[in-house]
Amino acid sequence: MKKINALGKPCPIPVIEAKKAIREIKNDGGLIEIIVDNEVSVKNIEKMAKGLGLKTTSQTLKNDEFTVEIVVPKNQDQLNQTVSDSELVVAFGRKTMGDGDPDLGAMLLKSYIYSLTELDTPPEHLLFFNSGAFLTNQGSNTLNDLKVLVDKGTQISTCGACLDFYQIKETLAIGEITNMYGISEVMAQAKKVINF
Repeated sequence: MKKINALGKPCPIPVIEAKKAIREIKNDGGLIEIIVDNEVSVKNIEKMAKGLGLKTTSQTLKNDEFTVEIVVPKNQDQLNQTVSDSELVVAFGRKTMGDGDPDLGAMLLKSYIYSLTELDTPPEHLLFFNSGAFLTNQGSNTLNDLKVLVDKGTQISTCGACLDFYQIKETLAIGEITNMYGISEVMAQAKKVINF
């Protein structure tokens, strides 16, 4: 069994560490146990594992300690392909695509996010910061497509400082809140990052 102590680490870091552990044992298989201190991390780890077709169990140890166990079967070619190909991170630092007319930019970005839902292998993670934080809020015209991506296993994280700055934290509609450390960690570990 591979054990990961993610106590005190904000989401999405426990998810990243779980995904890294899956990569490390994907050929030999085995059991991964992650200890976290919040239910958001539990749900996001379970969602990530489900997106990879893996089974999980979770339990509460104390009020602020939870464990998630992930079963990784031995030598699964489909899992190997999914884990190796799904290391794309897309970072949205604005609510439009490109310069020029803002209405056209918003339409183009919505079309781009929809196109991500049609990929054979969706992005591993979407990051939203600065005015990109509006895309994960109530009233965003991208929410339906983002929900499709979440159902396919994509993680969605929005910068908490940005939500506070624009005073829209209460209307966050999808994904979890992260910080700049979490954003930099995701980008640093990704094989490929696309920035908007």
